[in-house]
Amino acid sequence: MTYFTILHWFAIIVIGLLTILIIVLSVRNHDGKSSLLAPILATLFIMTIFAIFAIYGIDKYTKIARLENVVQKKVLINESFSISGQIRNIGNFKIGQCVLEVKIANDSLEKIGADSAIFVPKSALDNLFNWGEKSPTVETTKEFVIAENLHTGEMRNFTIFMRYPSSYAKPYTRYELFCH
Repeated sequence: MTYFTILHWFAIIVIGLLTILIIVLSVRNHDGKSSLLAPILATLFIMTIFAIFAIYGIDKYTKIARLENVVQKKVLINESFSISGQIRNIGNFKIGQCVLEVKIANDSLEKIGADSAIFVPKSALDNLFNWGEKSPTVETTKEFVIAENLHTGEMRNFTIFMRYPSSYAKPYTRYELFCH
């Protein structure tokens, strides 16, 4: 569960007051020839979108955590690995939940010569015109909740275990932390 800070409530109040102000001005300037429904619905829609982005932005920059002493170990007996370490809340507000997203990809690239790998540069427009094509890389992604209700300055230990496909010759692991 995410916790609203004083900044979240301030943004909601300001956006609510702006919404009320715009609706009052629309009603006062109404000439009676057209409907008031369209401007009121447009105002509510735009301000709702603005409030969602404002809350998301405030949440992203007030709920800050850091991973420390992260160690990754392979467990060869069951073809899995473990990631252990500590998570610390370095922000000024309480964090509701921290999720660690772990991605595993097969890092075996085809070799042409002694040390060169095949590289095909892509343009940004490739994504627009190649919707049906899938990328040749195979990734496995899994999310783990590693902390809940993390107070300011608090540090907690975590350990996660994840299996990787046995067909992976050289599994490459990447992880990313999301807190809200």
